[in-house]
Amino acid sequence: MTARLQEIQSSYEQRFNCMICLCPRLQMVSGYCQHRICTQCLYNEDSIRKPSLDKCPTCQKEEAFPVIRPAIPEDVIEIQRCLGVRACPHSGCTMECWEWEMEEHLKSCPNRQPSPPKQTPKKRRSLMPRTEDTPKMSRVTRSSTFNLGNSRPEDFQMGRRRMNLRRSTQQQTLNNH
Repeated sequence: MTARLQEIQSSYEQRFNCMICLCPRLQMVSGYCQHRICTQCLYNEDSIRKPSLDKCPTCQKEEAFPVIRPAIPEDVIEIQRCLGVRACPHSGCTMECWEWEMEEHLKSCPNRQPSPPKQTPKKRRSLMPRTEDTPKMSRVTRSSTFNLGNSRPEDFQMGRRRMNLRRSTQQQTLNNH
């Protein structure tokens, strides 16, 4: 079964790789003959088609690809991403490869940044020295003040009174303006 999967994967890669460099690329140009070549192989630095590619390298159709590099629509790039083509996330690396090859590339990428060493958080110290007589202070949070399991009915009533007082104060403020 794995031999069949490898065969399918190889066929898949050949079908969507650039016909010249045999690499997956995000920016591909389709010719009039429907063959695809990446912009890196098809055009020079001036965005002019390389003279050796006046004919499609596969079917030999003349003028199959545009002379001037076209703008690659974002949806074409997104289709390549959906197929599994990924660009290296490291700054300065231009490598593009299949998603299943990316992990291996990331291990050996020359542009990877060494990860900073993990720092353990330092324990905060109190400004006041703690003695045996000093009671231990606990941090009060919203969740600790509104814990349903340990609350008393009086706490709910006090909370309702505060809320009603806030509402009436806000309403008076709105009425005055």
